[in-house]
Amino acid sequence: MSLPTREQAILDQTEKVLQAADPRLTSMFAAFARLAALQGWPAINETRPRSARRTVLICCLVLGMLGGVLTLTAVAATRNACPGLSSDQVVASAAVRYAGCSKNTDAWSRGAR
Repeated sequence: MSLPTREQAILDQTEKVLQAADPRLTSMFAAFARLAALQGWPAINETRPRSARRTVLICCLVLGMLGGVLTLTAVAATRNACPGLSSDQVVASAAVRYAGCSKNTDAWSRGAR
């Protein structure tokens, strides 16, 4: 691998400084290079990138499950909010539903306006 001239000059200068700081460094590196050459390079591990389709599928699945949990939580929380309403009052207007929950019959007599 070739480096740009400036980077190669920096590496050469670093090598000179290290050799001056520790004269045995060159011989130790040579011994290491001989041992490493005998063992060879390790096999390259290649990983496949995850496909976008799989990622989108997982995100949709997680969001769907989260939506289901939130829906079930909301249904469970409001199930007993107004236990006094009968099944025919469920489709009534908001005023009539409120009147049924509060036991106030005035809204019933006004026709739920």
